[in-house]
Amino acid sequence: MESKELVREIVKVAKSPDMDKELIEALTSLCFQEESLVPSDVLFVFGSNVQHREIADIISYMLNAELVNQVVITGGVANYNGSFYKKEAESAQIKSYIPIEKYPDKQIYTENKSKNIIENIVEAQKVYSFKNIRSMTFLAHSYATTRAALSLKRFFPSVMLHCIPLPLPTDYLKYPISRQMWWRTAYGRGLVWGEYLRLQTYGQRGDFPIAEIEASLAYIKRIAEQKSLSVA
Repeated sequence: MESKELVREIVKVAKSPDMDKELIEALTSLCFQEESLVPSDVLFVFGSNVQHREIADIISYMLNAELVNQVVITGGVANYNGSFYKKEAESAQIKSYIPIEKYPDKQIYTENKSKNIIENIVEAQKVYSFKNIRSMTFLAHSYATTRAALSLKRFFPSVMLHCIPLPLPTDYLKYPISRQMWWRTAYGRGLVWGEYLRLQTYGQRGDFPIAEIEASLAYIKRIAEQKSLSVA
């Protein structure tokens, strides 16, 4: 039986306003976290329905460089409207590209039920104990790294977090969805505007703590209102 198609609460690629330098800089600062490759107690991998080999290559690099000895890979079968659908869990697809035999002394855990960022964390706690974790590196799509970081802070407020942002490819190879290039394509602008709406909506209802981004959210809303834009 095929997984029932899920409808997103906020469309993944939203209709974005015209963007000038001020708005681009504000959205970049809000949505994108800087990369930080340092030794950590565990690598937390957020689920993804694309780039499984690329994610596996990053995991292998972290293991080879001895930056981590434990990895938690999340992601179930998330059949969202408009997304690329496969019947196999995202975590299993990612793990299939890791040469497990090369890491007999490492621990790699997977969960296969989650369908979004919060569920990634909730379900991960059922297969791995974070009790003694002091530092964590997380890997997530670049445009969603702030939401990923805030979600982790909700569950692990005392853990030091480090980020690996994964750029998304677009139809224009030289313009991936990255901190530096996202605004150069209509797809990137819509994706990041949708992420702003998610940070605003999910944060205000309590999915994750937003004290540190409230000023940024208000600033972006104010810019939009000054330009007579409609903000959901």
